[in-house]
Amino acid sequence: MPNVTRLALDRFAHAPGESRRRLGAVGRLVGVLSLVGCGSVINTVGSLGRWGWNPSPRVTRTDTSFLSSGRRIVVERFARVAPSPLHLGRRSGHQPVVLVLHSSAGLLGRSGATVRSVADAFAEGGSVAYVVHYFDGTGDTRTTDAREDSVFPAWTAVLRDAVSFSRADAEVDSSRVHAFGISLGGYMALALGATDRRVSRLVVLSGGFFDALAPGVTHLPPTLLMHSDSDDVVPVAAAQRVDSTLARLRIPHALVLYRGASHGLDDDLEVDALRRALLFFDDKNAARGLLHAGSNSGHEARLKGPSSGH
Repeated sequence: MPNVTRLALDRFAHAPGESRRRLGAVGRLVGVLSLVGCGSVINTVGSLGRWGWNPSPRVTRTDTSFLSSGRRIVVERFARVAPSPLHLGRRSGHQPVVLVLHSSAGLLGRSGATVRSVADAFAEGGSVAYVVHYFDGTGDTRTTDAREDSVFPAWTAVLRDAVSFSRADAEVDSSRVHAFGISLGGYMALALGATDRRVSRLVVLSGGFFDALAPGVTHLPPTLLMHSDSDDVVPVAAAQRVDSTLARLRIPHALVLYRGASHGLDDDLEVDALRRALLFFDDKNAARGLLHAGSNSGHEARLKGPSSGH
């Protein structure tokens, strides 16, 4: 594994603060917080260290925004401070971009810390990561299943605009736009991939299809699915449904099942999932990212599709 990737994973695994538990618990925790507008969300970033995120000194984080249907959408951009020795050959305009999509708990508390730790890791691995505040498109700060089923098309439109926005970044390769989603973010990654052919690859952790979307899916990019076989928030059947669709469409994909884990995974399994994502988003290691078994023997990986590349 490239040294820069190992550094990113070490930071993710050993960030100080309470252990990350299932994202359903994060949602309950955030429910007790005073939820505020996007401007205040940005102001809370500096205090997220107590939830397990301390910004990497090797990554520059910049607040920016774009307009989508007349609403301002906040984006946090994560990029390496300077090229690493392993990426000196990459010229400006040759870095992949990863849209990092949060769960229904939003970007406060432990949920926000986890998402930003992931963005740091992608940036240290050589990508430009965008944490997209897609709730800004509807003014939500927390959601319910019914609300999500109702407004996901509006959020998907925001994410399509985020793709356009990210492709205009002078440092990125506009042909390599990827998405990584956790829980609700995984649902949103699939909704984006099904409706925007500019998206090159998806990594979906503990997600699935919205019921209204599933029957009409005719396209998805190569996709890495990761899910617990005992998830009590998003049942594993949701991932299997996506897996079956990908197989029917003959799209390169893999389903990684973690045995006995909780929703969103915990600690060492989160590190394994991030390792797989980093490899999958690397052009030279895409197949390895699909098959890489990591150090934990309690999960299963299966590669499917006509090929492993894109």
